[in-house]
Amino acid sequence: MMIHKSRGLTLFEVLVVLGILAILAAFVAPNIVGWRTNMKLRGAANNLKGDLEMAKARAIRENNYVVIRFGNNGYDIFIDNGAGDDGVPGNWIPDGEEQILRDREMPTGVRIDLGDTTFSNERTRYSSRGHTTNGHTVLVNEKNEKIQVTLNQLGKITLEKL
Repeated sequence: MMIHKSRGLTLFEVLVVLGILAILAAFVAPNIVGWRTNMKLRGAANNLKGDLEMAKARAIRENNYVVIRFGNNGYDIFIDNGAGDDGVPGNWIPDGEEQILRDREMPTGVRIDLGDTTFSNERTRYSSRGHTTNGHTVLVNEKNEKIQVTLNQLGKITLEKL
């Protein structure tokens, strides 16, 4: 009867495998960080597009104005129906009982470039027919990658990487 000795890994073999894994990780890690930064920007642009589509639908459904106001760190969307203190519909101010539909902050590392926003006073609105003014705003990440979100007069929304 023969007895076979089972042989484990030597310390040298373990160190070689760990060295190979460390080299692979050094090549992969920067790509993952860059991918994550890019995905935050794309996600924020897609959220904005979806929120603008929702605003258009609500303006038609409510038969009233829906305002979108942009800031560096985010945007808000509300029904501007005159339910506020002054009772004036379309005054661009979310006052009194006017319903806030969205108050969204940009993810960390993404901002709205107000200097490249063509909407008057960094705001736009949909009418009860779903129409708005032509214009665009630009989202920028920390690597200075940009996505432009454009609205045309009929309310069509397009995203374009700059």
